[in-house]
Amino acid sequence: MCQDDSVSSENIDQQIQLYGQPLSERFGNVVAAYRITQRRLAEVLGLSAPMLSQLISGRRIKIGNPAVYERLVMLEDSVGAQDIEAVLRRVEAAQPVLSTTQIRTGISTETDAVTALATVVPSGELERALIMLGEHTPVLSKVLSMAEDMSRRTRDAQD
Repeated sequence: MCQDDSVSSENIDQQIQLYGQPLSERFGNVVAAYRITQRRLAEVLGLSAPMLSQLISGRRIKIGNPAVYERLVMLEDSVGAQDIEAVLRRVEAAQPVLSTTQIRTGISTETDAVTALATVVPSGELERALIMLGEHTPVLSKVLSMAEDMSRRTRDAQD
């Protein structure tokens, strides 16, 4: 492994800590859902295409502008909307106001919600819910997946 690969791998690990998953996955999901190019995604987010590329490859860790991140979240929240072009125009024109301390991150550690689900809902039911949701609700799917894993580990420890 060359040093660039090692640095990119470390950077991607940091992206997972910050955003819950690598930015390449988040951007890739949006590109696929809206059937747009990376260049168009960069335009909608208000980010340069080279910067988007660096974030995807892991050469950069963090989205520096909170408004860009909030536009990404807006796109993720609107996946499945009927009028894709209207969503893209609305998000591109949006001027979200927030500070870096308000940035929402993905779930990367066990939380009270995960523990509650793992304790209350049988793992088979969690698995069925996860299958039903599929890729349409990535954050909720991640919570359910973590709860299912926790439930399975707890059950295995008791056996």
